Amino acid sequence: MTPLRLDIAGLANARDLGGLDRADGTTTPTGVFFRSEALDHVDDGGWARLRARGVATVIDLRRPEERTDDVPPDLDRITVDLDGGMNRRFWEPIEADGRWGTPLYYLDHLAQLPERMRSVLDAIASARDGAVLFHCGAGWDRTGFVSAVLLRALGVTTEAATADYLESFANAEAMEALRGRSSHVAERMAVLERFGHTPASAFVSIYEGIDVDAWFAAAEVADPARAAVRTWRGAAVQTT
Repeated sequence: MTPLRLDIAGLANARDLGGLDRADGTTTPTGVFFRSEALDHVDDGGWARLRARGVATVIDLRRPEERTDDVPPDLDRITVDLDGGMNRRFWEPIEADGRWGTPLYYLDHLAQLPERMRSVLDAIASARDGAVLFHCGAGWDRTGFVSAVLLRALGVTTEAATADYLESFANAEAMEALRGRSSHVAERMAVLERFGHTPASAFVSIYEGIDVDAWFAAAEVADPARAAVRTWRGAAVQTT
């Protein structure tokens, strides 16, 4: 099944992670996790539509210097610096060779900065009842990283997870029109090509490399976060 786009004014790269094929023949539940770009263009009508879809918590994955106060007060807002941008030893080589705008850094990030993703999963586990929307700036790389972990944990097929990742490329032109700035698609493609990848093969290489159980153990993920991820906050049958 193709990703479920959200028709929300002010968002061009937003979708429900539900409806994606799992290896067991079922699909991911809808109305649990939503992914998007930054929310600063969403108007009152857009927020009303998000509330109608059940969104109660927004998790902002951006670095502190990027954040804006753009969430209505009746919704919970949790901020988590997924990047851990102060760790220059990790980021300098990744920024230098361009991998920061691709999935090619994800596995290294999980291994070397496990506390960053663990903090996101803790936020997901502690969120109040209702759907969780998580976002970064473009809803592409950091948001794609969290999505990959959530989809892998629920046994989403490689094909379906890759389709979700590639949706951001399909939405790039609309994002550029909405925000008046480049999505740097050509630059992303050039970096991937230099590393011998297409967008699809790059995502597949990291998605199939995520061993959720092993990473949970290595990162010392708490039991509530493990359960929240494995069952999508109780909405799905736990994977084994």
